[in-house]
Amino acid sequence: MSSDSSVAVASLGLFILDRFEWRTQDADGSLTVKKREDAIIGGGGTYAVIGSRVWLPAARVGILVDRGYDWPAEVERELETYGKEMWVYREKPDAPTTRALNLYTGEHRDFEYLTPRVRLEPQDLPAPMRTSQYLHFVCSPTRARVITSLLSPPLNPTPHRRPQCVYEPIPDRCVPDELEPLRAVLPLIDVFSPNHEEAGAFFGWSTAEVARGGRGGIEAIAKRFLDAGAKDVVLIRSGPLGAYAVRRGEERGVWVPAYHSYEDGRATGKVVDVTGAGNSFLASFVIEQFGLPKMQLGEDGTERWNGVDPATRLAEMQARQAEGAR
Repeated sequence: MSSDSSVAVASLGLFILDRFEWRTQDADGSLTVKKREDAIIGGGGTYAVIGSRVWLPAARVGILVDRGYDWPAEVERELETYGKEMWVYREKPDAPTTRALNLYTGEHRDFEYLTPRVRLEPQDLPAPMRTSQYLHFVCSPTRARVITSLLSPPLNPTPHRRPQCVYEPIPDRCVPDELEPLRAVLPLIDVFSPNHEEAGAFFGWSTAEVARGGRGGIEAIAKRFLDAGAKDVVLIRSGPLGAYAVRRGEERGVWVPAYHSYEDGRATGKVVDVTGAGNSFLASFVIEQFGLPKMQLGEDGTERWNGVDPATRLAEMQARQAEGAR
């Protein structure tokens, strides 16, 4: 690991305590709660920094965490197993901790906030996070434009330390009506990263149409974002297909396969819950359990996630790539 102590990755995404409910619809149309889990650590920003933490020391990643009057001590103990340095706490004694409901009815998922939603501004972050190498945020295109303006002069007095922006659009704003606001902000975004369904939805493609298009369709959509003015990298997270990344000026991009593949002979059978998979940028450890993966420091000084050294998994992925290229 690098000895550099500067913050490499920070997120403006929210830290959220999630409630999960699984319901079934009865014959009379009423809903019955079959299972409930409460106070589960979540939030797009949380998963983004956990995905980065797999590869970086705790001191090199960061997120702001609001501690409300109902803050659970056991949550803080769990967070600090990943390293105290990555969590910057802000006390909110007169407000509850941000909470949300993830509701599953069959295959359908709904999401809603259970507490007032807090909006984080770049100036809310401590200086080391505000001037990180990469700043991640999840929002609408219009909101993304505001964030980028706050990272530029005169609001940012140190423009030479402006972070590279990594932007994920929120699903309900991935519609054709938002394409023009997206065009306005794309030239200011260093890494634009929707998932494949969100990417297609900007151009009016249905989920079924995106699925039918396969990898070729995803590549075509990525090119449309470059044509729309994307500054540098378009990176489309595509679930079991992996991820497709293409840079401005490149004729072709590159596909990185998902570790937990569904292809014949490669299905691992370890996928438990895909919550946060995209936010953590396909960090395979995130989807192997309900909630965050476990990290432990071995006697040899190696950090192991769910009992596995990430370097070992990376080597396995590189071997797969080499095999596929032959």
